[in-house]
Formats: sequence, structure tokens, C-alpha cells
Amino acid sequence: MIRVSVPSSRRLEDSRSSYTVFRIQVYLSGRCHVIEKRYSEFEEVHKKLKKIIKTPEFPPKHVLKYHPKILEQRRQGFENYLQGIVDKGTVPKSLLMFLGIESMIYMTEDSTESLEDEYESEEEELSHQPVINISLHNIQNDNKGGFPDIVAQGVLSALYGTRRDV
Repeated sequence: MIRVSVPSSRRLEDSRSSYTVFRIQVYLSGRCHVIEKRYSEFEEVHKKLKKIIKTPEFPPKHVLKYHPKILEQRRQGFENYLQGIVDKGTVPKSLLMFLGIESMIYMTEDSTESLEDEYESEEEELSHQPVINISLHNIQNDNKGGFPDIVAQGVLSALYGTRRDV
């Protein structure tokens, strides 16, 4: 499961101008990855996404782009936008690339077909490899007391959805 948040923004200056970047925290598989993106980068990925999915409301541009209230509204808007797409269950490749995790494919069990269709339209191949495989033969039961191994039963139940006696 992917979770995103946009906790803050900051103003940067280069030799020609100043601009705002938004800090994005991406939580995936128990890890946090942090990136910073400008409004224009959000806008670019939004244009790609709206061609392939129904996107949440995108934060508008404002004339007073450095006003604290405007920046806070935009920050909240970006957070809602990103999490709204991620919560749909299938994360488009263009968003994975934007978030810096393009090598990982995120999908739910019932969204495999729609994901394959989307990747075909983007001329990309879909690949899936198992993450974990545990069988009864891999679990050693050194239980000499005659009690059931509830840890092994719990692991198997969580992985395979049924209770199995070890």
C-alpha cells in the first residue's frame, strides 16, 4: 500500500528567480521516501494522468503564489490530490515516476485487468513477481509440548486466509 503526504513547502531562489517546492513523503512497504516538486511538475503529471484516469480536483494557480494562506491551501490540495489517486487502488506509471518509485508496481487483486489495459496504452509491459512464498514444508515445528504453534498458524492464516494446522 502506498500512502503520500505533503507536509510542507519552502521557497527556493536561484540566480534568475524564486519558486516554491512542496515536500512529498511517500510511504511504501514500511519505508519513507522524501522528494520535492514544484507546482509546474505537479501540473505536468496532472496533464498526463487526466488522459488515462478520472483525477481528483487539482489545486489552481493563484496570482499571490507566495502568500502563506495560498501556499497552505495548495499544500493541502496536493496532498488530497495525490492520496485521492493512490486510494483508487491502481497507481498509474506516470505517478509512480513522479513519486520516484517507478520500478515498483502497485495494484490490488481486483485491479489487474485495468492496470494491464493502462500499461498497454502507455506502451509498457506489465510484470509481476511474487514477493513472498511460504509453504507448510518451510515451517519447522520444534514444539515438543503438544500445544499448537499459534505463531505459524497466524502467519499462514494472514498469508493464505485460512487456518492451517502445523
